[in-house]
Amino acid sequence: MSRTEFEPIVDTTRRAEIVGQLRRAILTGKLSPGQKVNELKISKEMRVSRAPLREAVRELVQDGLLTNIPYAGAYVINVVPKDIEDAYALHHVLEDFAIELVWPLRDQRFAAELDRRHVQVKEATRALDTTRQIETALQLHSVIYEWSDNALLLDTWQRLARRLQMYFALHQQARDEPVPDVDMHEDYVRLLKGDDTAAAKQHAREHIDWNFAELVAYAESLAAKRK
Repeated sequence: MSRTEFEPIVDTTRRAEIVGQLRRAILTGKLSPGQKVNELKISKEMRVSRAPLREAVRELVQDGLLTNIPYAGAYVINVVPKDIEDAYALHHVLEDFAIELVWPLRDQRFAAELDRRHVQVKEATRALDTTRQIETALQLHSVIYEWSDNALLLDTWQRLARRLQMYFALHQQARDEPVPDVDMHEDYVRLLKGDDTAAAKQHAREHIDWNFAELVAYAESLAAKRK
């Protein structure tokens, strides 16, 4: 009997659950960059009809994790160095702007939410849960965007975060370890609750860049294999 990648879904109307399984398959490498989404196989394994599966695929195309090729179907996006460079450059700009906007709006609730989400990151790190660690780390970064009182900025960040999630997962695969061996967010949280805007911005830039060179190098190696 062949091994299956997807769990059956009981309620065939639960598109969110289908999306969740597909997203996790991409982020854990079960569906690798450039791989075609086999709708027939997946629908049988999940025990869902093709219609909700196709809706889920369309959502992941909008999220930037899949690409639809006319007359060929949906494929997991190929990760190329230029895309990573563009994403990280945008992340720098957005993070700097978000810190600037959120600084005068911070209050006790802001600090408490930072701490709450930071605890979730540490719990996922201790549990060696790769996907959850990436998800909670991005949720922690989301706090400054959610508190910035700028809906367009938040929407832009959420779209970027979905792409970053895939890049971070790819980086974990490149490092061949479940999660970073230490929590990377202690100083990030401390500075966001502090009094020095410039220090918070500088650390955020350094924090964003910590895995950049390794990730680009890994993407270059993947691109070389495709040639």
